[in-house]
Amino acid sequence: MRVLTLLSFLLMTACTSLPEPIPDSIPAQQQIYTRSQADCVDLLTDFKRTVQQQGVQDAQLTWDPRFPHLAFDRFSLSWLFELTDRESKRQWLDYVSHQAAVQRQAEYQNLPDNTAYGLKPLDLCAEQLVGRSLYQPALWSALITEPPQLPSGYATWQRVLGLYPVTQHFARPSMDKEKRRLISHFIQPVEGYAIRYAPDDRPSLNRLQIQAWFRQARERSALSWPLLSAEQQQSLLSFYAPVFQVETRSRDDFPGQVRYVTPSQPGVVPQKPTLYTHVSYTRFYGQTLMQLNYTLWFANRTARSGVDPYAGQFDGVLLRLTLDADGQPYILDSIHHCGCYHMVFALSPALTFAPPGNKAEWPVTLQVYAGHQTDKLGVTLSSGEHMVKDVQWLRHDVRARVLTVLPYDQLRSLPAATSHNKSLFNSQAMLPASVRAERFYLWPLGVKSPGTQRQLGHHATAFIGKRHFDEPFLLETLFKQP
Repeated sequence: MRVLTLLSFLLMTACTSLPEPIPDSIPAQQQIYTRSQADCVDLLTDFKRTVQQQGVQDAQLTWDPRFPHLAFDRFSLSWLFELTDRESKRQWLDYVSHQAAVQRQAEYQNLPDNTAYGLKPLDLCAEQLVGRSLYQPALWSALITEPPQLPSGYATWQRVLGLYPVTQHFARPSMDKEKRRLISHFIQPVEGYAIRYAPDDRPSLNRLQIQAWFRQARERSALSWPLLSAEQQQSLLSFYAPVFQVETRSRDDFPGQVRYVTPSQPGVVPQKPTLYTHVSYTRFYGQTLMQLNYTLWFANRTARSGVDPYAGQFDGVLLRLTLDADGQPYILDSIHHCGCYHMVFALSPALTFAPPGNKAEWPVTLQVYAGHQTDKLGVTLSSGEHMVKDVQWLRHDVRARVLTVLPYDQLRSLPAATSHNKSLFNSQAMLPASVRAERFYLWPLGVKSPGTQRQLGHHATAFIGKRHFDEPFLLETLFKQP
């Protein structure tokens, strides 16, 4: 009984452990920054300490108190040991400081009481620190010798208590069976009534224009990153946005807009079909590739039976379109916002999947090649579960209901009450309203709160082995070198 009580307590607290408190004194700051920078360092650190104390810390990016003007993701940290000259360091600083600015704005808006701070002074201080960082050897030394640590989507204690070396072998047949079920969907026709959705503002781009954008961006970049302007990124997001076809049997199958329906309760409003977008980057055999990300949110994942441990509030489906070096569709992959059901589609005949490994759970892999020139993908989602059950190139325009397009970053700061905002996710990057019963029996495999919808940067995609959706070299593990 005591063991069961302990396990129940650990399961309840596994996803509610708070980030480590920011200490009152941070000796590393004194070693990195000059006295003239101390006021700005203290202001930014004190702001973050208040953010943490008020429980509104944004978890999408990693913040390190040694570098209060910067914020990191897996992609940026993968470059630390390759920043060999001033221009490459400058570009990297621009990237991580911009991330910090976006995070800081969201946290400032979410503070229940932000009267002690002004966003403009905070941003000015960050800009001053960024401008000096390029010429501070102590900062680069600290980054290299002890890089910022990214949180894992896995809990080691769960695997230890759950006897993972044994339980993984019992779990593997079920995982393989589920993969076969998902693949079988791709030979089944659309069931019942289906509704198509797509943005209505597709720009008139062509391949030569897109190729020119990417060539110019690489030439301007010290690291050969395809960093396009905000306007160019938005044009690409609109141009390549898939047409979504959703099998529709209930209100749970209407994609909607995420809002706080009460000051404490978020929900999905189906009257406002919405597509949330963002841009990310990945590394693929010596190249940095741009990724266009598209998320649909549904109010619920429908129960398939009276007791369905996978059903519950909220169901987010994320599709990620990786473009090749010329900005053409290359790879499509998809997960649900719990990190589950990873599917990978090769869109080019130049790509060959690597042999599946035995140590880590392998995603569903399929090939979808265009029969002739076309740039529009059609993606079909099943009813209830919202599984990807078909991906094809569309040969002609189709009629579709209009999707409002919003930036994914809006989910980090949503209006919740008069003059007050809240993130959709808590400071552990989880959406508490979406917790699933499956966590009670999948916990030995180590994934934190299986089934719970979570924020970008925290999607563990394998129950057997370890894999995160945003790993910078993920695609290299799945494909042979072209």
